[in-house]
Amino acid sequence: MRSWLLLGLCAACGGGDWLTDTHIIVDGYHADASDCRTAICPHNENTDLTVFDGATYLVHRTAMSQILGPNSSLRISRSDDHGRTWNLLAVLPAIDGRDLRDPCFYQIGGRLALKALTRLPVTSTRDSDVDTIAVGAVSPDGGQTWSPLAPIGPEMWSYWRIRDDAAGVHYSAAYEDGDRSVALFSSVDGTAWSRGAQIYGRAEDTPLETELVFVPSGKLLALVRIDGNDQELLGNVGRLRTKVCWAAPPFSSWDCSRELDGVRLDGPVAFFHGSRLFVVARKHLIEPEGRKRTALYELTGDLDGGDLAIVEHGELPSAGDTSYAGVAPIDRDRVLVTWYSSQIGPDDAWARAIFGASDIWQATIDLSHL
Repeated sequence: MRSWLLLGLCAACGGGDWLTDTHIIVDGYHADASDCRTAICPHNENTDLTVFDGATYLVHRTAMSQILGPNSSLRISRSDDHGRTWNLLAVLPAIDGRDLRDPCFYQIGGRLALKALTRLPVTSTRDSDVDTIAVGAVSPDGGQTWSPLAPIGPEMWSYWRIRDDAAGVHYSAAYEDGDRSVALFSSVDGTAWSRGAQIYGRAEDTPLETELVFVPSGKLLALVRIDGNDQELLGNVGRLRTKVCWAAPPFSSWDCSRELDGVRLDGPVAFFHGSRLFVVARKHLIEPEGRKRTALYELTGDLDGGDLAIVEHGELPSAGDTSYAGVAPIDRDRVLVTWYSSQIGPDDAWARAIFGASDIWQATIDLSHL
């Protein structure tokens, strides 16, 4: 299929000696296409990365804006040189007149697989009345071709990232339409999923995207994004909080008595470097302007079911509508990271930037410098 060599547009940008080679790899600001089911459109977002069969894979959403709509698609690319060049493999258009977003990679029986969300093209708060259906597809040939997107979950549940335990069982934390609760789903074969225990169920906290992390002991950590009350939804006034929930196998009950105060981890991706646990997520600024950033955090404390604290190491080049990162290893100390961002110069409010153009960014993080 078509090859695309994406040149860095801001190679000198960075957040310190731990962050290098920051540049744009998908340019939304100069995109003039309007058929987002086949071409790159102005608004690009929702990235994920994985390593499969020795290569690095990238997926992202393209559309005219962040608003729900069927004029959207997921674009899947492969790199054989840790992100220096990318080759476009496939484009998966939205199906059934529904929106398509929030992809993540996983594997089924040694084959590359993809999870995404489809929703009705409605405008609402708290993901209400969107009739979410989590869908999946499998590639038999390393991402060149894909099975049709098909439901892998019940209606009204949005799967976040899929994680595997030591036995290869798949798990995902899913949030209910209306952002009312978060529950654990699991699957042995990656296609037939069953609902398990509720992770967090205080609807007044507006719980949604929940990142799962298996710690070395086999316990499961859930980092629950909570958007709070009506005044706090945009993340620029009031409380910023992330719930810390723990469960031991078989994950039938959860302890959510702990919380990270002063930080709300939107669209998080967590990863270990040795015994250290890092998270890339959207950063909120408490201010009237309503600006956002993408930042690198580290969770410290008892990573075996106890109290946690969070440290911010710094920001990635970002502004406006931003975050939803992907991470893939390069070597022992370095990882490739992707994220999306509106144009940095204007530094628009998130609530305005979601209607405009955004780019996909890439950088290298050297964790030995942290």
